[in-house]
Amino acid sequence: MLLKPLNPDSGGRIEHSIVATWPGFVAKTSRRKTDYSISYASNPSEHYIALHHFSRREGETRIDGLPGSSLTDLRGKLTQIPAGCGAQGWTAGASNEGHVTMMFFDPGQLTSELGRMYSASSVRPKLYFEDPDIADAMTRLDRVLSEGDGPTDLYAESIGLFIAARVLELSRLDQAPERNAVGSRSRMAILEDYLRSHVGSQVSIDDLAQLAGLSRFHLIRSFRDAFGATPYQYFLRLRMNEARRLLTATTLPVAQVATKVGFSSSTQFVKMFRAMEGVTPGSLRQR
Repeated sequence: MLLKPLNPDSGGRIEHSIVATWPGFVAKTSRRKTDYSISYASNPSEHYIALHHFSRREGETRIDGLPGSSLTDLRGKLTQIPAGCGAQGWTAGASNEGHVTMMFFDPGQLTSELGRMYSASSVRPKLYFEDPDIADAMTRLDRVLSEGDGPTDLYAESIGLFIAARVLELSRLDQAPERNAVGSRSRMAILEDYLRSHVGSQVSIDDLAQLAGLSRFHLIRSFRDAFGATPYQYFLRLRMNEARRLLTATTLPVAQVATKVGFSSSTQFVKMFRAMEGVTPGSLRQR
């Protein structure tokens, strides 16, 4: 591992920056002073992934092929730029320390580690998206940079390989629905029937992913595209619809209604019902 601390730039904007190099990828963490302003443009020669840890008062970011974004709270957001793709923008008035963790990698150099199916994947640009797995790995990579020689190279390289593999995996999954739209619609119909018949059960993302034969990420993405909501949001709506039916068509106590629609606590059920329906279960029955 080669760690290289960088000095502040001549404008005094950078407070601290470290670059580390491992076989196949380069990692960098950069911290900028509060309330800085900067314009930037890049066209990376390798794939680029970044985790942002700051918010800004104003600004705009553009990546070739995507709409621009003026999002101000960038904390926890990721940006992905494929090799050869241009990006430009400006940021003014960071409200806290401008902290960014970056990784550059060339899948061609990682073929033996990642496998040919990954190296052949086409990475697409993404601006300010979320992926818990990548964000967690980038956070751990940032700690490696901050701790210097503490963690082993094996640990750091494992993190870097995971990030690269995850980026390439998501890129393949992004393209899968285009090649199998009919199959995707059929899967969503199966999932909808399953959820409707299990409103009183505990259903997990793993259950749905296994039923559909999809990864968890691809499942959530495809489900949202089909129904305009996440599986959790859609399932909760089905539960509330069934609860409303039971409350108006039967004399079951509220506690039993709660159990029949999958709530272990009647208090939790009443709170959720009121939040979604605008009335309590008891008030609905009195109408």
